[in-house]
Amino acid sequence: MRTLYNTVIIFAILFTGNIAFSTETPLPNERAEIELLKIIDYMRNGNNADALIIAEELTKKYPNFKLGKIIYADLLSSYLEKKPLLGSVSKDKRLNDLKSEAKARINFNSVYKKKDLLPRSIIKLADNTPYAFLIELSKSRLYLIKNNNGVPEIIADFYVSIGKEGFNKKTSGDNKTPVGVYKITSYLSDDDLPELYGNGAYPINYPNSWDKKNKKTGYGIWIHGVPRDVYSRPPLTSEGCVVTSNRTLHKLKKYVVTGVTPVVLVEKVDWIKRNIWHQNKNEATNILRQWEEVWESLDPHDFISLHSVNFNSEKHNFERRVAHILRIIEKKTFIKVNVKNLSLFYYPKNENLIYADFRQHYESNNFNTSSYKKIFWKKEKDKTWRIVYEDT
Repeated sequence: MRTLYNTVIIFAILFTGNIAFSTETPLPNERAEIELLKIIDYMRNGNNADALIIAEELTKKYPNFKLGKIIYADLLSSYLEKKPLLGSVSKDKRLNDLKSEAKARINFNSVYKKKDLLPRSIIKLADNTPYAFLIELSKSRLYLIKNNNGVPEIIADFYVSIGKEGFNKKTSGDNKTPVGVYKITSYLSDDDLPELYGNGAYPINYPNSWDKKNKKTGYGIWIHGVPRDVYSRPPLTSEGCVVTSNRTLHKLKKYVVTGVTPVVLVEKVDWIKRNIWHQNKNEATNILRQWEEVWESLDPHDFISLHSVNFNSEKHNFERRVAHILRIIEKKTFIKVNVKNLSLFYYPKNENLIYADFRQHYESNNFNTSSYKKIFWKKEKDKTWRIVYEDT
């Protein structure tokens, strides 16, 4: 008990600000993260006694692991039936940042596991997309999604940190993380990066075509690790990137297919029941099927009716699109459209907007082509889904 008393005194001094945080550089050791996850798991399950034992060992093994110290201090306060320290506010910003990380990790509730729910934003994953990343920005959480015959099944989740100013990036230098649907474009190894990025980085294609349409600017948004002398990072610390521990980044590596793996960044995940998810999938796939059938029917007016008067593409507004359709279809005797590797999403922060990403094989009597296509459908006031943007 004397050891316990002495420890409480030490942490009382720490939290009153009478001694400064150590600035010594800790030795890189990912075992600290593993032990931390054990502690958090015990705490979530109400087993604070075992959590306290591991936390005490953690502070001995890794004396420079500040987050571990804070969680240990909170467990000690709970043990002595004193006010938890994580709920208090300090004058020291670094201390408040660490408390924010501790709360984000401990308070996370994996509701999808308890109620067998699916994320509404992912309607369908393509056959060539074995995995996807779904990032819930408000909860600092990355969900690893497995494509189970098109159904987005969550198989793991990880703590991440995001931009200093939060999310919904609009301009270059705003220190915010984007909201939207992206793809991992490449992998940058630690040999090619400064130490800031840890043991690797995965750039994503921000700004994508929808961002550019909406005049969003910026560049260099990555999923990356942390310096090897840093154990972890508070929730809001990057310049817009998504930051994980090096251990998490290493785990994710085997699930990434560059140029294919989607990264869906949402403010908050809308969890829905499986039967509702299947209804949404059927509605979205029917929209695309109708688009194929009407195009192949060679009826220009029916095909035009699938487009919003607010339609845009890189080359066309609505009037130019109408003229293009009338000119092209007049010369066709047949059209065949074959859609491959279709992924469907409800686009984040846009009510009633469906995003389709697929490979299109097009054949007609006078023209054949194969291309990647991105189409955005919006449910308009008359409850009809129409194309508002297309990128080929």
